Amino acid sequence: MKSTKALTLLALCLLTRLTANAFPIQACDTTWYTGEGTQYGGVAGSNGGNCGIYVEEDDIFHCAMNHSQYDSSFACGACVRAFGPLGEVTVKVVDRCPECKPGDIDFSTGSFVKIGTMEAGRIPIRWQFIPCEEEDIKVKFEKGTSQFYFKAIFYDIRYRISQLEYQRSDGTFVPIHREMYNFYVENAGIDEDKTKIGPYVFRLISCEGDTVTTAPIEYEAGVEINTGVQFPFHNCGEENPTSVEVTMKEEPLQDLLRIEAYDIMGRYLRTYKDWDEAQEALKERNSPTILKEIDRTGHVRHHLRAK
Repeated sequence: MKSTKALTLLALCLLTRLTANAFPIQACDTTWYTGEGTQYGGVAGSNGGNCGIYVEEDDIFHCAMNHSQYDSSFACGACVRAFGPLGEVTVKVVDRCPECKPGDIDFSTGSFVKIGTMEAGRIPIRWQFIPCEEEDIKVKFEKGTSQFYFKAIFYDIRYRISQLEYQRSDGTFVPIHREMYNFYVENAGIDEDKTKIGPYVFRLISCEGDTVTTAPIEYEAGVEINTGVQFPFHNCGEENPTSVEVTMKEEPLQDLLRIEAYDIMGRYLRTYKDWDEAQEALKERNSPTILKEIDRTGHVRHHLRAK
């Protein structure tokens, strides 16, 4: 049971979120959503997704959220547990899919083949938001930030950020505007003393209604800074998904015809006649590879080779 004070805070935050976003704060939100899953190359090795979050070059476990549930960047940095016809996968939201309908998710190629076949194109999915396995929240101040202009991004979050605030000299906290591309921006800056930049004390409110406050953070442009805080973990229990049946079971490939290799962006590499040839050729490859196994009847099975 939450304390009366915590419940009051949650109610106030809920009212704030209802005026701005379609998906408000909800403590222990275990809602399951259904829709269709698709795949795109992803943004591994860049911060090219709409969320502006850098994705490591070998990180295939990310996705683009449908426009509605992207919710003006509210979904950015969140983790999603998704079930499809071939199994389950956990991915992080780093991008937006403008054309996707509510409930739909566009997965990076490497994560899509964990739950469906490339040939299927579109697959039924059932998913929910889950806590990310992160340590401390990070902040990066954009180059160009000054006493007169503020721009920063917060990431490595356990739960979605509902609101970010900065502390004024009188101890009060003031919300900072969040852009569609997930950066927090104040065109006039947030420094009361215009003779210097920072340090800043931030207060973050999660979609679960929890609040964490940082120690003073010194300004340094373009550098990842550890805030020293993280939202507390909530053990809300789990619900087993039932609306998407696992019907596309893998069957043994009795008469192998060939094995096609693709990179995690879905680009064709080459074809091998059997597993021995494929394993030998890929021995020196240091990046993830999607292997498409095809038999003489046309049956297909995908494998993900991590490295």
